[in-house]
Amino acid sequence: MAQLRFRERLNFSRLPKDWRVSNVSVDWAGNPLVLIEEGKPPYPTDHNAVDARIKWLATPPKTRHLIFWDGASERTLTFENSARVLTHHIQPVGEGWLLADARGGRADIYDGAGHVLGALDLGDASEDLQTTPGGKMWVSYFDEGVFGSGIGQQGLVCFDASGNVMFGYVDFAKQNGLPGIDDCYAMNVAGENEVWLSYYTDFPLICIRDFALHRSWLEFGCMQKAFGIFEGSVIFPKCYTRIHGEASQLVRRTLSQPSQTEAVQAIDDTGKAIGGLYSAAARGSHFFLVTEEGLYELR
Repeated sequence: MAQLRFRERLNFSRLPKDWRVSNVSVDWAGNPLVLIEEGKPPYPTDHNAVDARIKWLATPPKTRHLIFWDGASERTLTFENSARVLTHHIQPVGEGWLLADARGGRADIYDGAGHVLGALDLGDASEDLQTTPGGKMWVSYFDEGVFGSGIGQQGLVCFDASGNVMFGYVDFAKQNGLPGIDDCYAMNVAGENEVWLSYYTDFPLICIRDFALHRSWLEFGCMQKAFGIFEGSVIFPKCYTRIHGEASQLVRRTLSQPSQTEAVQAIDDTGKAIGGLYSAAARGSHFFLVTEEGLYELR
């Protein structure tokens, strides 16, 4: 089995005990963004305790922090008025930050010091949010948005810096004879004018440049949460491992022959396998694994 080496970027054991990593994304420069919830109670250990899990989900944190990198320097920022239940997305916008809810559509704009400047509505049931230096905000949506009543029906939307819609995927797919979108599983905004996406149910891989279809692979296969784009191939975690209780596994698939799939083992700098369950985050060729222990970057 081929191996890919990852370096540890952040060890979660050095975080305060009441800090919980709620999401990891990647900024437009390829640096990781680690969103932290402070003061939320521990997640229930009994997976059959439905009431306890519902109560936990409905409990807001004390506040939220961001761990990010400015060049080689690691920095931490605390957001004011950020103790909401459903906040999930974090991305840079202008000289500040965009902190957005996965449900309901609320997105707060903060300055570089963590003070609220304003708010936008980006639509309910957002799966992912990735911004660009030029002010574009690409938002993908899961099925409750696609089959809802708001802008999420488009499956993938590009907003300008003021929150105006610049692009909707449903209309684009119809114009280009592409499969319909039920749930956008993964998105990669690789540049100012380039976005890649994979979606349910047919799982095509679509590359859009300047709001026009650049390339498409109509039966590429399932990619969930995130994928990295590398020299004619893509790397991503195998789909549905969490549902089936399997250990996570990386997969590499070439763009020239998508039917050829290769299992890849992730190892750290000591040569030890990175096993168990993990998720991924990516932008362009910048690819990260998130485990219970820490954050790892593909070398």
